[in-house]
Amino acid sequence: MKPFNEHGTKTADMKVGDYSLHGDVIIEMVAELPTDFSEGQVEAKSALAYGEATGHIHQLQGTPGVDFDLRVSRSGERHLRIVNPTFLKHQEHSPMLLKPGNYKIGIQREYDPFEKLTRAVVD
Repeated sequence: MKPFNEHGTKTADMKVGDYSLHGDVIIEMVAELPTDFSEGQVEAKSALAYGEATGHIHQLQGTPGVDFDLRVSRSGERHLRIVNPTFLKHQEHSPMLLKPGNYKIGIQREYDPFEKLTRAVVD
């Protein structure tokens, strides 16, 4: 696999309600995590998204359970608690430093007016 891009680090200086994009990943800062966050399925692989075409990965750099906690709720929503500043890296995008806080994770969607379909953006 191609090594992570290490050029042009940006810091995600967000406040509640702000969002940032890292390729096709949407990272939104939220005031609170869902009440069932601690019951959600832990994602221990540190991956926010995998590249369907390239095999690349949007991956958190740090120790799960120490620097961050990434979980999926029963409804399928993904949330992230950053405890210590943590880098999000990808092979083609600049690294992003996420500051401590609570985040909701999503994937960009696009609308095809010809097919009248909405689908996830493919990275």
